[in-house]
Amino acid sequence: MCTDVFKNSDCKEFCDQRDKIVVKDAGNKQEYRVINKQHQEICKIRVDGCLIKEGERCDYLILSCEDKSAFFVELEGHDLQKALQQINSSIDKLGTEVKEFKLYARIVLNRNPTPDINSSIEMKLRKRLKKQNGKYTGELIKYKSKVLEENI
Repeated sequence: MCTDVFKNSDCKEFCDQRDKIVVKDAGNKQEYRVINKQHQEICKIRVDGCLIKEGERCDYLILSCEDKSAFFVELEGHDLQKALQQINSSIDKLGTEVKEFKLYARIVLNRNPTPDINSSIEMKLRKRLKKQNGKYTGELIKYKSKVLEENI
């Protein structure tokens, strides 16, 4: 299952069936929470400074093993466009490792984002995720201020 993905990496914080997964950086208020009601195997992997040490990159990668979903998570100050670009860049660098997974972008900002519906970065990422995922399954890109919580 997921344990084969990045299996030789020290960046994998855990792979288990815990009820709740919290992604948070020390000193930041932003938080991404996953509620794992079905007790699926979930892996939490540090991307920033671990899997990817240089260039633009997101903070974490959450893998839901049984349904083959990969959530690229960015905990960003206020710049939604920068966060979208960091996730896109992370997918560029890690895409071969998660090519069998459905890909999703999750961004938590420290204040309410001002969506730009004409954002070329967001449209490009949305198109890329849709192509990777085939039939639409859930929200491809989600962003929220302070705390973003979802059930897997």
